[in-house]
Amino acid sequence: MDCLSASSPHLWLDGRGEQIELEWPDPLFPMVIVNMGSGVSCIRVDHTGPGGYERVGGTACGGATFLGLCKLLTSAQTFEEALELAEHGDSSRVDKLVGDIYGTSGCVDLGMPATHTAANFGKLVSKDARRRIHEEDLARSTLQMVVQASVVVAKAHMMAAGAQHVFFVGGFLENNMLAHSIIAHNMRSVHATACFLKHADFLGALGSLRQGIE
Repeated sequence: MDCLSASSPHLWLDGRGEQIELEWPDPLFPMVIVNMGSGVSCIRVDHTGPGGYERVGGTACGGATFLGLCKLLTSAQTFEEALELAEHGDSSRVDKLVGDIYGTSGCVDLGMPATHTAANFGKLVSKDARRRIHEEDLARSTLQMVVQASVVVAKAHMMAAGAQHVFFVGGFLENNMLAHSIIAHNMRSVHATACFLKHADFLGALGSLRQGIE
């Protein structure tokens, strides 16, 4: 984690439906780095010097969860195959949404978007539900569940740290624009902004290089 936190001052992107390169914020610290790999770690960074970071939490629901469940539920055998299925799926056929429970008018009264997920895989409890969905829908729902878990954890640690910026990094996000889009959308829904670093899957190596040079 020393190397990960040391690598953080690099160019970053903000995902809002499309990637937009932004100027570095000032002040930058404190910030939260969400490292998404097989699992997920959340790191609060107060400065780039020694002792300037702390692992504050995470979740075991990460990239390995996505691939493992997709191998169990679909024909996908690789991460790339699972992503390909997810890109063509519709999670609303699998997940129970707030609108499915309260209806349009009820969501208006509650002040909640009808498209918010109420229960991941919730529609599968219905009789014959499996016949109405495709493996692409299952893959999309699985990806959504994994990403939403990270967003919830990230938002909580962002608020606890008093941070204004959350950076999502890690191998799970490399060439995974669908996850970028879902993260950005879900972060906006909780009134926060998702930031993505360039070369995010090499942050540990970049941090090691920086520490070695210094």
